[in-house]
Amino acid sequence: MKKYKIAIIAPVPFYYHVPLYRKLNESSEIDLTVYYCSDETLRGEEVEKTYNTKMQPIEEDLLSGYKYKFLKNYSSSPSFLKWPFGLMNFDIWNEVKVGGYDAIVIQSWTNLTWWVAFCACLICKVPVLFMTDSNILSEPAKPGWKITFKKFLLGKFLFKNSAGFLTSGKANEDFYRFYGVPDYKMTRIPFSWGYEKFLVKANQLKGERDRIRELLGIKRDEFVILYVGRLSKEKMPMAILDAYKKINNSKKKLFIVGDGPMREKFEKCIKDYRLDNVILIGFQPHKEVSSFYAAADVLVLPSEHETWGIVVNEAMCFGLPIIVSDRVGAGVDLVRDGYNGFIFPVGNVEKFSGAIEKIINLSESNRQVFRQRSFDIISKWVNDSDPTPKISKLLGLLKDNSK
Repeated sequence: MKKYKIAIIAPVPFYYHVPLYRKLNESSEIDLTVYYCSDETLRGEEVEKTYNTKMQPIEEDLLSGYKYKFLKNYSSSPSFLKWPFGLMNFDIWNEVKVGGYDAIVIQSWTNLTWWVAFCACLICKVPVLFMTDSNILSEPAKPGWKITFKKFLLGKFLFKNSAGFLTSGKANEDFYRFYGVPDYKMTRIPFSWGYEKFLVKANQLKGERDRIRELLGIKRDEFVILYVGRLSKEKMPMAILDAYKKINNSKKKLFIVGDGPMREKFEKCIKDYRLDNVILIGFQPHKEVSSFYAAADVLVLPSEHETWGIVVNEAMCFGLPIIVSDRVGAGVDLVRDGYNGFIFPVGNVEKFSGAIEKIINLSESNRQVFRQRSFDIISKWVNDSDPTPKISKLLGLLKDNSK
């Protein structure tokens, strides 16, 4: 059987994409090459500079199990975090031209590299597939001129001349619809993979919860609210403290796993509010974060802008109820309001704190019901997320249409 030859152009090695590349590499129908524009996630230097924080070194092997190539970045100020000129990988033009690919998967449009790749595909008549996690949730808040510009640039040119879209969920699909993409061009492929290891780890730690809580200084009757992520503006970490302050419960405890440019302000706010039982852990490797998921009672993510929210998936593997703002992409697909968690209007501290109190005030048996529902939802999501047959089918259709 002749394999479909495809390339994925990725900004950097992301730990939540690498399992996808390995999965596709195992397929007897797909010949995959991944082009990387930068190795920043392996070094971490640019991320630390951008977010003004110290990060834990990458301990995972992100480069085995699939074919890849790093492209030279000609930018004078290189970084995938700087747009539009942080990535200038001009060699991608020749890779598209001589590669003989049946399709090219592009993961963004916010840097020059993506436009070079897209134009090369147009000239060489190679079908383009977009795979991003952009969602509709933040679009209504943007200025009218920006929406008009994007409808012209994205809707009338970029998306109109693309063969297909590998979508991450409903909010991502609604984004594409908003900019004129018809449903028949979309194929749902979850944005991140590799959660089987979290399910395995959750099962290993299931009987260790009391021991882990004891090691972390958590009393048996304390209710642990967990936040995992950067302390940066778009994540709205101050809203967590505002909500925590309003909760009238002496058994509450808040763990913050992460770091960022707002840490100093965050610490000052804790002191000014005279908040007890707020513990700042800092950035932690994945294997360490699992212990905090296992020990917590609820995960919160109040972001004003969150294209997906990987921590939601991870926490649900440990059976945690989830509370997110209505700007978190993962919430649309994974959080059912009042069923396994709550969704509150972004910035509404009253609703945010009220959602936490609803979980606190549940009986132990009802809290377990919420936990089981989260686990069941993510387990089904993981089991149904094999991308290989969907991508193979899409590539077959593209091949037939080109004849």
